[in-house]
Amino acid sequence: MSEIDDDLGLHGEACLYRTIFETAIEAIVVIDDDGVIRACNPAAARLFGYRGGEMQGGNVRDIMAPPYRDVRSPTGERETGVRRILGSGRAVAGVRKNGSTFTLELSITEWRQNGERLFTSHLREQTRDVRVREHQRLMVNELNHRVKNTLATVQAIALQTLRNSETPRAAALALNKRLVALAGAHDILTRESWEGAAVTDIVAAAGEAHGAGGATTCSGPSAWLAPKPAVALALILHELFTNAGKFGALAGGGQVSISWAGGTAGQDLILTWREQGGPAVTAPVEHGFGLRMMEALASDLSGEVRLDFRTDGLVCVIRTVVGAPL
Repeated sequence: MSEIDDDLGLHGEACLYRTIFETAIEAIVVIDDDGVIRACNPAAARLFGYRGGEMQGGNVRDIMAPPYRDVRSPTGERETGVRRILGSGRAVAGVRKNGSTFTLELSITEWRQNGERLFTSHLREQTRDVRVREHQRLMVNELNHRVKNTLATVQAIALQTLRNSETPRAAALALNKRLVALAGAHDILTRESWEGAAVTDIVAAAGEAHGAGGATTCSGPSAWLAPKPAVALALILHELFTNAGKFGALAGGGQVSISWAGGTAGQDLILTWREQGGPAVTAPVEHGFGLRMMEALASDLSGEVRLDFRTDGLVCVIRTVVGAPL
């Protein structure tokens, strides 16, 4: 009687597991070492666009897109007693019966039955919520990166400004103006979702911040800079306008001409700052912080900054690389 009860118990347990398998909302596919689909539930058939038992006996390569066809490749492998989890929550590409591809979340476990190695794949179409969460994660990581870069820039500006200012008041004024220039660059980038900035916008903002619009002419083709060189250019222009207002063309009724050439992504952008009509210029014996900062920012431009102290006016040539708007 006990053996009969045991048989009935095993049969009942098998029926229970079969019911769970058949009614599961998540797609479940069982494959063997050769990638042959040994079993799949109705949710899997619906997910891949098949009917009834069409999938069974086929190969996993029929439902997975390259390079994800070997779903048994270990990723995040860990032991769980009788089973090994080879990957949990992996993003892979599936192929429907009609040939269309779509994104899946894949979790897979390895197990054995009568000495045969089998793999159970749990698949779920990546929903909009999952994509949103992934986008948010990437945005947070990007924000952290930007904050660190910004703080490093602010720290460098603050330390050098304080170190090179004669009085606390002069340091406070200079630091405030440099931080305003940095914030202005960030405002432009924020409007463009931090994908970059147009050179025209950077130049216009710098001129407006110094009230030099009437004494400044600008010309050049449409050109786009990535965030890092965009910020560097904004800071360099701030220093140039500041210097021109104290010692150069803008201090004596002169004019500033800003022109640039090159607008194709991946090519060099050459921006030329030229002062005319101001006081006679003499090259400084040693460069102050503003000029040294401009030269140091060349690395952020992936280019160079060249200063030519001509008698009739300062000429600065800035070279950077044109980006591609996204």
